[in-house]
Amino acid sequence: MSRGKRVAASSPLVTAVFLGFITVCMGMLVRPEFVSAYPIFDNDAGFIRSIMSSPFTAEDLGLGSFSVIANFYESLGLADSTTGAGLLGTLIGSIALGAVVYRVKELNTTHAPLILAAIAALATGVFQATYTKEVLISLGMIVIILLPVNLLGEILVLATMCVLGAQYRSYWLIIAGLYVVLRILLAHRRRASIGRTVWLIIALSVLTGLALWVTQGVPADNFRSVVNDSAERQFNTGSLISRFFDAPEPLGGVLNTTLTSLFFIIPLPMLLKLSPYYLAIGIIFLFVWINVVWAASSVSRTTDIPPKDARLLARYTALPLAFLIVQGLFEPDWGSALRHVTPLMPLVVGAAALTARYRRASTGDPPPMTVNSTHNNIHVPNPRPTRTRTMAARPLPADTGSDNVVGTYLSYLRKLYWIVIIGLVAGLLVGWGASSLMTKQYTATAQLYVGTASTGGSGDAYQGALLAQKQVGSYAEMADGRALAQRVVDELNLDMTADEVAGMISAGAHKDTVILDIHATSADAKQAQAIANSASAQLTFMVDDLNTRTSPTGESSAPRLAELNAADVPSSPSSPNTGMNIVLGGIIGLILGILVAVTRGMTDNRIRTHDKIEEIAQVPSVGIVSSTRLLEESHVIDFRGAPTPVAEQFRELRTNLRFLDVDNAPSIIAVTSGMLGEGKSTVATNLALALADDGERVCLVDADLRRPCVATYLPGELQGAVGLSTALSGEVDIEDVVQETAVDGLAVVTAGAQPPNPSELLGSKRFRAALEKLDAHFDYVIVDASPVLPVTDGALVAATADGVLLVVRHASSTTDQLTSTTGNLGKVDAHLLGTIFTLTPSSKKSSSYGYGYGYGEAAVTHTADTAEAATTQVPVQSPVPVHTHVAEPDATKEDR
Repeated sequence: MSRGKRVAASSPLVTAVFLGFITVCMGMLVRPEFVSAYPIFDNDAGFIRSIMSSPFTAEDLGLGSFSVIANFYESLGLADSTTGAGLLGTLIGSIALGAVVYRVKELNTTHAPLILAAIAALATGVFQATYTKEVLISLGMIVIILLPVNLLGEILVLATMCVLGAQYRSYWLIIAGLYVVLRILLAHRRRASIGRTVWLIIALSVLTGLALWVTQGVPADNFRSVVNDSAERQFNTGSLISRFFDAPEPLGGVLNTTLTSLFFIIPLPMLLKLSPYYLAIGIIFLFVWINVVWAASSVSRTTDIPPKDARLLARYTALPLAFLIVQGLFEPDWGSALRHVTPLMPLVVGAAALTARYRRASTGDPPPMTVNSTHNNIHVPNPRPTRTRTMAARPLPADTGSDNVVGTYLSYLRKLYWIVIIGLVAGLLVGWGASSLMTKQYTATAQLYVGTASTGGSGDAYQGALLAQKQVGSYAEMADGRALAQRVVDELNLDMTADEVAGMISAGAHKDTVILDIHATSADAKQAQAIANSASAQLTFMVDDLNTRTSPTGESSAPRLAELNAADVPSSPSSPNTGMNIVLGGIIGLILGILVAVTRGMTDNRIRTHDKIEEIAQVPSVGIVSSTRLLEESHVIDFRGAPTPVAEQFRELRTNLRFLDVDNAPSIIAVTSGMLGEGKSTVATNLALALADDGERVCLVDADLRRPCVATYLPGELQGAVGLSTALSGEVDIEDVVQETAVDGLAVVTAGAQPPNPSELLGSKRFRAALEKLDAHFDYVIVDASPVLPVTDGALVAATADGVLLVVRHASSTTDQLTSTTGNLGKVDAHLLGTIFTLTPSSKKSSSYGYGYGYGEAAVTHTADTAEAATTQVPVQSPVPVHTHVAEPDATKEDR
């Protein structure tokens, strides 16, 4: 596997960021070149700009989806910021693409998903890096991508499409209906194939065309010619408006609509044009839609696919297929069809990724080979044969996992709420501070009346009123011009340039009225009044002068201006709007806080549930140890003292240990972890104490020769000068360094002096022999091993022991560390028995430990902290000297 594919397969976040970077670069750097070479790419953007610069509001213009998107950009303050609008479009498209990559977890190792992701990034950069109608569709796709794949999620998906249909483009209502049908059919089909999927598209296209004929009374393909009625579009070489076949209705409309949908899948007319432009688009369409059809045919045929991913795959295929059918009704040409399908490309990428993943699994292809690195100078003693591992331990309480991605994001916000609060507070303060620093501006408004002279007839009056209404827009344009500003400068003798004054003057008008507003904004209220009144008067003079000069006779019947209301001195500043700025700053800060919190949650790979441990380690969790003050202070528990929650947790671990691998019961058990500070020594020590408390003969061996802890954890003065390292160096026998402790049944072998070569000692045959000698005299030998990742010692000890317990620390150990740890243990053929989750948050439900430890009035009702505080330390007896030999037991282990 190439390095690029490994990155795409293993790190969805890296892949998403990389694709987003490509999208932004395409939009900011490459799109301008496209526009300069092919101005047609900027047609829609230019039309949206003209709406926003018009003196009439978008609602008054009533231009459907163009008005909706113009309002959208104006509400964001991007009416005059082409760069900002382009950056917004590319970022929204990038988020949609990144959300899919994160949702499916990988783009796997096949070519199709990666190629589709690249096409999606390039198309988003070309088509959405400007004022474009597709931005709202991309926002809807982000919502649909993130919704859970349950009944509520599907209802919200339909609601999202209905909102797009009601508020933006009505054909999304048709898509919503087709989506429901396709979801049902894809969920219940059996023996699916590409041919059956194509026939399904044909059938739904025919039914949709007939339904439109019945409800609208027009041919099914009439909508394309109605929406795109210009001669240029009609005769465009890429147009789909002209019919392929002329046939009586409703057959003609239905037939041509169906053919159009099929020609999107296999674009034969495009390919036959022999045009490089249409050839490229045809290849893109062929690749995109064939992958969608392939994914749709795989929904029910792919085996071993989890129900959650099966539902996700059905969603990611049903929506593009519904859109494909509707394209046959509305799309005017292939170029605009590619632009319109761009927001749905992330869904196509997700469908292709899921299909490729489970197709590979169902065909039995071997998984990608993992290259195992070997450690230098490591001797793995006596490789063990593969065991049949039977797990019969008592199950632990299961975490409540959720397939709800939205719920996952909400959990990030709950855990990192302080980031959201900081963002909100910072935004409010920034809004207030910015308002305080802004210069106060005052706006004065004068009003002019536009009218025409009437000869007295009602018809003339009506025509004059219509002419006046049409001229209002022209007069508004004149009011914004430099010529009027120069007249104002001359009249008021202002110490400013005409351009500066022009920036202070603006005009506004409303459709179907003959009232023109002249606004002047200045830091001086009186100056604003003077400029507004002067501009009003000078505009009247300009219009009269122009009308006179353009009339052959010197007399003009063109609409004239008359002052309606003079400007007053504004009593309060028009800007800054402190309240609005504070609210806006708060909203932006809140959004940024949410984004930071969610991003932090997504990038935080620390382990917080034992379900995640089981998923990675592929072995059960056999114990959970809560975070308690007692363990933090003394590291050991008195199992003969008052009952405590943590003592019960170690007793449960002890019980589970006895049921591990019942066919090959382990007696030499290594306890290790991935990194330092995860609690392995504490677990090993208390596990040994718990076993001894139950009557077992236990030997605790400190095999962490680099940072030994056992001698300091246990009470009494254990001799640390001699120990395991002494025995492994050959100076004494292992029996001579066994020390009895004050706890009945527990003996200890300390680490001894730190050797210069711990790995060589622990990888030697002498270490294995020493453990076997101890195993002959004790029921259990618990070995505290070094962490696996920093040094090789832990893996060597694990390979020698009968089994390994792996300690994982809550909210500290990461998924990468756990993966590497289990991988290293697997390389040395260590027998991983299970995992122990340490330092987990204490449950409030376990704060009272009376129930279950007593009955009636004798029940113990101390809280956990009180019980731990009352717990006495293990009784300290006089120091026990190092044995010269192991005390003779009543019987050998074999006899027992």
